[in-house]
This record gives sequence, structure tokens and C-alpha cells, in this order.
Amino acid sequence: MPAVPRVFSIAAIAFAWLSLTAAITRAQVGGAPAGFNDIARFVAGQPLSPGSPLRRLDSLPAVRRHMTDSAALSKTWQDRRLNVIRDWAKQEIHPKISRPKMVKYPFSGPDFVHAATLFPGADEYILVGLEPLGTLPNFTEMTDPELNGYLSHLNHTLRSISQRSFFITTEMREDFGKAGGVGGVYPVLLYFAALTNHEVTNGQFVKLAANGEAVVSGAAEADGIWLQIRALDRLPDFPLTQSLYYFKSDLSDSGFKASSPMKAFLDRRPGGMGYLKAASYLMHTEAFTNIRNYLVGDCQYILQDESGIPAEFLATYYNASYYGKYIGPIDTFAEHDQPFLHQIYRSGAAKPLPFGTGYRMRDEDAIQIFGIRK
Repeated sequence: MPAVPRVFSIAAIAFAWLSLTAAITRAQVGGAPAGFNDIARFVAGQPLSPGSPLRRLDSLPAVRRHMTDSAALSKTWQDRRLNVIRDWAKQEIHPKISRPKMVKYPFSGPDFVHAATLFPGADEYILVGLEPLGTLPNFTEMTDPELNGYLSHLNHTLRSISQRSFFITTEMREDFGKAGGVGGVYPVLLYFAALTNHEVTNGQFVKLAANGEAVVSGAAEADGIWLQIRALDRLPDFPLTQSLYYFKSDLSDSGFKASSPMKAFLDRRPGGMGYLKAASYLMHTEAFTNIRNYLVGDCQYILQDESGIPAEFLATYYNASYYGKYIGPIDTFAEHDQPFLHQIYRSGAAKPLPFGTGYRMRDEDAIQIFGIRK
């Protein structure tokens, strides 16, 4: 994997290094040459490299408190959730697939943590949501109360996914709009990169051209964020570096259509794994048929809960395996009950699922559907 996305020209790389990297990294840590990985580890409350300029903040009460809280949250994540998901995927998913080069995760918000845990070693992870991109503050110029407010707000923003396995869009919209808090997904993406044992080696704001190229841009006009990451526990078949994209993009039929730059970006990356979780049953409606048909027509594999593509529609094009127990949708989405799934699960065809996911957080109520293209 090259050091920057393949679509960047040498001129763009030079411009990015001279301007954006300086603006995003150095200016945001008081002019000192802190790297993206230092920032990722800082927001995740992890120990910093010996020479990091952010280490001057270690003695502040807010930072010490954040490190303690983050260590406890990380242990909870790993012990109660991520280790179980990782082991299940190794047993049920990985033996059936080749390592997917692309993981396409629409309606994701900044949920890199589940994509990386289920599908480690992908060349590219493509997350799409409606949450704003945000920026990073100048941490070294913040007072202890300011740091305490920011870091506490970051942990508060993560409450949905740590407790429920998914982000609630309305909560995220409210959280990102608060003054003095986390203004968008950028620090959350860095947090999850560090949590999943990735080094962050670079990052840029990008704008999608009409032909689907991701072009380096300033923050104000950007459509997305690109992070270059490297798995610290990489296996021999993993790429040396990986790309993590997050795009703020409307995936309804009015926004995602044949002429849209987002569609062109995805078309440049055919195949791979589609992943859907807590997708609000949007693709069960007439307003989201384009993204539904794109995923079914493009992805070699799809892993989803019941809120993604309608299960009967998915089974037309994929050989599907079923896991867990289907008891119907939660009350909020009662109109999207799926008789097809009741029939499948009554037949005894489903295998156990050891973790809750999506809107069904209890282990005994959740389902996963894994499809391999026919």
C-alpha cells in the first residue's frame, strides 16, 4: 500500500505535506512535531511515545483521569465484547472468505471498531454516515478545565456504542453540536484506531471529485477524512498499510445516484465485504433503493443484522447463513417485521450467536446474517 491514497498526485502529496499535515498535526499540538499516532493515543488515553510533545500534559489531573477511565473502558470493550466478536468471526466468517480488500460500511457513523474487529487486515475501510467531520483542537494550549471538558465529552460521545454496540444518530448530532466539545468524528476515528491496535501514520481531509477520486482538500470544503493506518498485530497476509475513510454523505436515493461522486468512489473499488448494523431499516423503504441495489449488485460478501437489506431480498442473490435468535424488530421499527426470518429461524437453521449486536443488545435476542454471493 503506498504512503498516500493512490489517487493523489505528487503535487498533491507535496501540497498536503507542506500545508495540511502542518495545519492538522503541528498547529493542533502547539507547533511541536507530534504525529497522528501521538494524537490517536492521547485521545484514547494510551501511553505516548517518549518524545511526544503531548507528554507534557501527562501530569494534568484531567489527562490522568482520562487515562484511568480509558484503560477501564478499553478492558471492558475487549473482555466483554471485542474478544467474543473476534473469536466468532475467526470461526464462522474467516474460513469462508478470502481476506476482503474492501470493507464497505454504510450508515456506520465513525464505528471503525466493529469493522476492524470483524474484518482485520482489509486494504480499505469505507465508512459513510451523516455525522460531521470535525477537527482536532490544539491540546497543548488548553487549560486543565478545558481538557477535562473535552476529554469527558469524548467519553460521553462514545456512550452509545460502548453500551449498545451502535451510535444513535440523534445523540451524535446533539453531542457534536455542543460548544467546547467534540465537533465531529475525527477524534472518534483516531480513538478507535488506537483501541483496535492500529498505528495512525497519516491523515488528510479529502473531497470527492465527480469521477470518484478522493482529492486532498481543506477542512471547510471536505467530504471526508482519510487515515493511513497500520495494524500492529498484522498477520503475514495483511497489507503493510491500510486506509480508513469516513465520508459524510447522503445515501438516500436523492443523494446516492448514478451521477453522485460517492457512487463513483465506490465503483472504483468493486467487490469486497458489505457490513450493515443498526441501519434503521432504511433499505426496507422506497427512499433507499439505490444503495440497497448497489450493495447487492456489488459486494462479494455481506454481513448484517436484520435492519440492513431485507432478508428475503438478500437471500435471492446470496447463499445466506443465519445466527442467533430472531424475535422481530424493536418497537421503534415494528412495521419492519420480516415473516421470512421468522420462517427461517423456526426451521432450526440458525446457529448460536454469542454476542448482542445492532438494536438487540442482549446476546439471546440478536441475529447475524452472512451472505456469500451465489
